[in-house]
Amino acid sequence: MKIPLGLRIKRKKHRDIAFLQDIIVEKLYEIFPDCVIHGGTAIWRCYNGNRFSDDIDVYLEKNINKINLLFEELKKEGFEIIKKRIKENSLFSILKFDNAEIKLESVFKKVKGTLSEYETLEGNLITVYTLLAENLIKEKIKAYLKRRKMRDLYDIFYLLRFVKEKEKIKKDLAILITEFKQPLDEDEFKTLILYGIVPRASEIIEYIRRWLK
Repeated sequence: MKIPLGLRIKRKKHRDIAFLQDIIVEKLYEIFPDCVIHGGTAIWRCYNGNRFSDDIDVYLEKNINKINLLFEELKKEGFEIIKKRIKENSLFSILKFDNAEIKLESVFKKVKGTLSEYETLEGNLITVYTLLAENLIKEKIKAYLKRRKMRDLYDIFYLLRFVKEKEKIKKDLAILITEFKQPLDEDEFKTLILYGIVPRASEIIEYIRRWLK
């Protein structure tokens, strides 16, 4: 029997943020039924990941009226809108509830998602759209090479177990290995892992090399 997510999270701060994420995701799909979740929260919630992620990254249609409605609904739930910035192709926002803050970010882009089940804090499942593991890995490789965050490298390692079409990502992984530089935040990363060991960056790169053979 699977242990509910809430019992797998050790830190109260992380549980509080997870609860607020659930509210935001439910409201998102009420207003944007074709919304596609990606990034760390998609990996954590839809792929049973063990790395905590506090941001919510989505692909949405650009509909200002719907976006404003979303934030009005979130305010009714008790959220304070710290920042809401809408640009030509993106949305960046910071939401606060009590002492917890969450970033909700979106790229306005039509993306074909795949059906998945998002696990809530209580262990319930919400049907959502997310990206295939291969596409999430491609995004994470680009992110790592740009900002050198350990979480991106770890997510690549974790997602490899879900890959069904190896050929789609072999070239991208080869580029990662060739251009790899040590992460800038490796020592602080362990606080984000909910359970299990925390591999070093060098171990992950070696794992990827073996996986490619």
